[in-house]
Order: sequence, then C-alpha cells, then structure tokens
Amino acid sequence: MPESSSSFSSFTLLLIIFLLLLLRPSLLSSESEVRILDRELLEIRTSPKANKTSKKPKCCEMRTRSQCSAYPRCRWCRSEALDDLCFSKAEALRLPSQVFLCEL
Repeated sequence: MPESSSSFSSFTLLLIIFLLLLLRPSLLSSESEVRILDRELLEIRTSPKANKTSKKPKCCEMRTRSQCSAYPRCRWCRSEALDDLCFSKAEALRLPSQVFLCEL
C-alpha cells in the first residue's frame, strides 16, 4: 500500500510542476505586456491621414448642457437630488428614472 501512495504523491507533484511551468510565462510577463481594456483606451482613434491619435472628449467631462448637447453620443441628465450631469447614451439609459431625467 505505501508504494501506491508514494506513486500517487509523485504523480501529483509532477502534475503541479508541469502546471507551474505552463503558467510561468504569464507570471513573468512585465506590466508593459499586460493589456487591460479601459474605457479611455477604447475611445482613442487613429486618424488615417496624419497617422496621429485623436482622443474623443468624454461625456463625463462635459460640465454644461451646451457642451454635452454638442455631441450626439452624449445625453444631459437632470436630477433634483443630485447634480445635473452629462452621460454617454448607454449610461443614460441605465440611470434610474426616479432620480434622473435625461434628454433624448
């Protein structure tokens, strides 16, 4: 019986070592190689003419109704309980209607 227990533990140990070797490249990767999807990164567009990146303004950075209304993808939302704010179209749809009244 001790022989089968020993072979089982050896097999388990070899399996763990094998898995660690498989995971090793991902554990050693530097932060520059790790790519994280971020809302800001998704909004950066490349201009095909000048090969420059131009960053679209964020709806949440708009502080006035006129600024917000200038962009079709932004919605100005009013609230009696909170400050009036500019949201993206998708965010405005998810806001509670009891708190915010958003322009179409």
